[in-house]
Parts: sequence; C-alpha cells; structure tokens
Amino acid sequence: MHLTNQTDYALRLLMYLGAVAPQKRTIAQIAQKLQISKNHLMKIVNRLTTAKILISIRGKNGGVTVNPEAHTATIAEIVEHTEPGFTIVECLNKENCKCVFVGYCSLTSFFTEAKSMFIAHLRTKTLGDIIKENSILPPSLN
Repeated sequence: MHLTNQTDYALRLLMYLGAVAPQKRTIAQIAQKLQISKNHLMKIVNRLTTAKILISIRGKNGGVTVNPEAHTATIAEIVEHTEPGFTIVECLNKENCKCVFVGYCSLTSFFTEAKSMFIAHLRTKTLGDIIKENSILPPSLN
C-alpha cells in the first residue's frame, strides 16, 4: 500500500493544526514549520477546506484551522478526499488498465479485498482521536 505525499502532508497538517487549535496558522507559517512546499500545501488546504475538514479565513487576521465539526471524520474519509482514485494496482482501475491479464487474474479480487480491509481499518480512527493522541508537538514545531 502506498499513499501519496499529498495524503501524508494532509495528515501532518491536520495533526499540527489540531495541536495548536483553536489558533489559526497561515499557509506560510505551516509550510515553514512542516517543511512542505507552500504551493503544494495550498492545494491540500483548498481540498480539505472544500471538504469542510478545515476552515480557511482570508484577510489580515486570517489563517487555517481544523473545523471542530470535522473531529468525527474518520481517517478513511480524509484519505478519500486526498486520494480520489486510490488503487493498489493498475487492474483495480479497469478504465486505465493495460494489463494483458485483466479479466483473467485472481489477484484482482485479492487486491480488492486487501484495499477494503485497509480502508476498513482507517475507519476505526477519527480525526479527533489522532489530534488527541498527538497533542504534544515535537520541539521543532513549538
């Protein structure tokens, strides 16, 4: 299983913002603290704001914070927002599959089941759980 950097960064962002909540942070502040490209971070913030997981406030006193209502969102839901076409292997996306074994391979059902189990496990934790478990920031983030 491999999640993209976008999902990794999104989860880091949420842990960081959860630990400093209810304070807001700007994209520039977050990018510097988490050592993530500002442009990449803006895309992630836009996606999570659209999903109502983050609240983004523009202007002089603006910034980004975790939406308190999103604490009940599961990690699976967050991953689904950041990995819209999540497939383990090419054959799970039949539209783009170029494998000569498509339709004749027993591995397809094996990987489908593995993906289902992975997502089911991600449904056992919420954003609130992760924030609570990671409420103490590493010294580099203080």
